[in-house]
Amino acid sequence: MRGIADVHLHTRYSGVGKLGPIRFPESIVKPEDVVNHARGLGFDVVCITDHDSIQGAMLASDYVRDLDGIEVIVGEEVTTSEGEVIGLFLNERVPPGLTAAETIDLIREQDGLVLAPHPFSLHVPALGNRLFELDVDAIETVNAGHLDNYANRKAKDVARSGRWASVAGSDAHSLPMMGYAHTTFDGNTADDLRRSILARTTGSVGDHFPLEKAIHWSVAVALQSDILILRSILGMIREADIRDPIVHRIDLMDSGQKFLALLGSSIYFIPPVPYICGIISQKVLRKLEKQETLGVAGSKDSFKYL
Repeated sequence: MRGIADVHLHTRYSGVGKLGPIRFPESIVKPEDVVNHARGLGFDVVCITDHDSIQGAMLASDYVRDLDGIEVIVGEEVTTSEGEVIGLFLNERVPPGLTAAETIDLIREQDGLVLAPHPFSLHVPALGNRLFELDVDAIETVNAGHLDNYANRKAKDVARSGRWASVAGSDAHSLPMMGYAHTTFDGNTADDLRRSILARTTGSVGDHFPLEKAIHWSVAVALQSDILILRSILGMIREADIRDPIVHRIDLMDSGQKFLALLGSSIYFIPPVPYICGIISQKVLRKLEKQETLGVAGSKDSFKYL
């Protein structure tokens, strides 16, 4: 029997991203909604891997105690000085900003597993060739959030060496992004997934989600952010609301940041703009992919590990 898992999921506890002077939530999804949606999609196990936080994962883990048919693994996508690293089966938060090796040591101290998410990404922090020098259990060979062809293709090529388990994750920041990639494993429990990763018997399935899903996420995030910013400006944020991570971060923004966010999103909401931005970003990624492919083709050193 083969179970299915998503090893890379985000909730509203993933913090706030930056685009120049503009701040925006990485996700607006509640942990329990992620669990419910994954359960409806037929997943056996989900790994909540918020940026530099395990709070959302802990809430999701508590939530599934009253549910049948799905388990939650507490994880964290840790920002290191050399790229992002995912720790799974964690009990405590791993602080960001350390080297990749230091981060991995802290994950190991918790008896956690180490995953390299999107290791060859062209647009988010990734380990790249540093991967070959580190104690990593698995590499993400399918990341549904990477619309370019290069990152997943190179990760799959690297995984053929058999040195690491091959896993797949949606890297979903919204519910519609879920389900486009998953990891298969022997069994159907969280412990089974752990054993399968260590035995390198996992499989990675899926592809990137459509561009319109990414656009839907960006518009939804911008709209929710604007509503909260306006509530903050009008003094409508209640004491109880501050417990919400997004509300808290937005309320801490100064007036200038709030104004720039509202101005930027008002332009972004003009119907053609999100699609134009999406098309431009894809063209940029294709150019980066071409440059990277030419660079790799010109050097055999990158493949000495095979």
